[in-house]
Amino acid sequence: NLGEVPSSIVHTSGQRGVTVRARTTTDTPALGVIEQLRPQIEEMAADWPAGVTWRFRGEAESSAETFGSVGIALMVAVGLVFAVLALVFQSFLQPFIIMTLAPLSLIGVFGGFSLLGIPVSFPAMIGIIALVGIIVNNGIVIVQVTNGHLASGVAVAEAAARGAGERLRPILTTSITTVVGLVPLALSSPAWYPLCMAIILGLAVGTILSLVVVPVLYLLMTRQSSPDAPNGGVPTSSPQGETHA
Repeated sequence: NLGEVPSSIVHTSGQRGVTVRARTTTDTPALGVIEQLRPQIEEMAADWPAGVTWRFRGEAESSAETFGSVGIALMVAVGLVFAVLALVFQSFLQPFIIMTLAPLSLIGVFGGFSLLGIPVSFPAMIGIIALVGIIVNNGIVIVQVTNGHLASGVAVAEAAARGAGERLRPILTTSITTVVGLVPLALSSPAWYPLCMAIILGLAVGTILSLVVVPVLYLLMTRQSSPDAPNGGVPTSSPQGETHA
């Protein structure tokens, strides 16, 4: 009997394989389409003969490789920001207080992505890296103002409260203007949507938490220096367990 046969037989890793190519015709990102197709293919694969396997390639495969590089870039960015803060504040605990805002802002990113059904794509990872550099600004201004009050002889608890209170309006204003500026870009193209939403969601949650977490950690990790302690540009607040030359 005559029948149709493939014009060529393709082997992948020593096994026969078939490649099915497709392009998206909507504004949905490719990774979003993949997540929609995955459960359907898994259901069909249950009826396939033993030994038949499948996997996504193309953009899905390249994105997985890219995520590894982006993860390294994120760790480098966090390390560089911490190093700069350590040099500026001449302390290790105060930069730690500020850098806690980075993981806290991720609560907003991944929580918002889960609620809105946004896949974690390469643009979203770029937005997370940018978010790290943005969100720490809130902690910097709070700690800097708090150090100033502590240097003038104010108690640690009152200095922490004043630092957050006095910076409340500037922090909220800059965060709101940043979010408003990103909204048109997020709505302009699906390619920019994950990146902008990562910054918007992370900044919204991080800003609220920064006004509470930073003063509390400052109060817990900082003791008041003695009145005759020298102040040569170094904050007179001394994190517990540290000494300044």
